[in-house]
Amino acid sequence: MTHSALTKSVQLLEQELGAELFNRTTRSVVPTDAGNRLAQRAEELLALADQIGDEVLTGSRHLRLIAGPAVIEASLAPALAAFYKSHPNIRVTAETLPLDIAAARLRQREADLILFHSTTVSAIPEKRLFQISRIIDEAYVAVMRQDHPALHRDFSIDEMLRYKWAIPGYGKIYRSAIPTDIEEKYRNAGFPHYRVLSLVSCLALVADSDMITLLPASFAHRDARALGLTVVPMHPSYAARYDVSAITLKNGGADPVLDALKNAFATQAGIG
Repeated sequence: MTHSALTKSVQLLEQELGAELFNRTTRSVVPTDAGNRLAQRAEELLALADQIGDEVLTGSRHLRLIAGPAVIEASLAPALAAFYKSHPNIRVTAETLPLDIAAARLRQREADLILFHSTTVSAIPEKRLFQISRIIDEAYVAVMRQDHPALHRDFSIDEMLRYKWAIPGYGKIYRSAIPTDIEEKYRNAGFPHYRVLSLVSCLALVADSDMITLLPASFAHRDARALGLTVVPMHPSYAARYDVSAITLKNGGADPVLDALKNAFATQAGIG
C-alpha cells in the first residue's frame, strides 16, 4: 500500500469513528489517546474478523477452548463426547496453555472459553473483564495397585506419608488450599516423591511400582479401574478438591452453544 493510500484509509477511518487518531505535524505523526485506545483493541478486532471469516467460509460455528493440563486429561474426552452428541456440527479446537497466556487469548477473542483449577483463577490478570463460574467440584481419591500394603492399614495422614506418592501438579497455589498444619507435614515428609504434570503418567507409575497417586474421582473411577488399580477415598482432613472454573468474557452476551459446552464438563463430573 502506498503512503497516500494509507493516509486516505486512515482519514476514512477517522471520519467513520468520528475521532482523530493521530496528531500530525510536518516532523512527526503521533497517536492520539483515541488512536492508542484503538491500537489496544486492534488484536481483538482482527481475531474477531478471522473468526467470523472462518465461520462464513465453513458455514459452521467454531469454539476455541483452552484448559489447564489436568482438565485436558481428566475431563476433556467425556465432555466433548457428550457435547458432540447434542451439537455434532460445531467445530472445537482444544489446547493447553499457561493461565496468563490463556487469559490474554480470551481477552483478545482468540479463545471462547478457558477452564482452569479454581485455586489458580485468583491469579488471573485483569479479572474484572471475565465471567467466572465453578463447573466442577469433586473429591480427589488415592489410586494404587491391588496388592499395595497401604490397603491393609489405617489410611490416616501420618500413615499415608510412609509411602511414596506421584502427584500431578501440586504447585504453590494448589498447596495453599491445604490446611497449614497438614501441608507442613507433607513438606517435612518430602511429599510428593514424584511431581509429574500428567495424570496418565502418574497412573502408569502406580501400575508399575509401589507408589500411590492422587487423582480426580471421575477420572480415577473411569481410567484407573480400567487398569485394574484400586481407588480409595482420601482421609477427610485432605481438603483440596478437583475444583474447575469456566472463564468467559463478561461482555460476551448469552451464548447457548457455549453454555452447552460448559454444561457438558459439569455433567461428566456429576454436577449440573
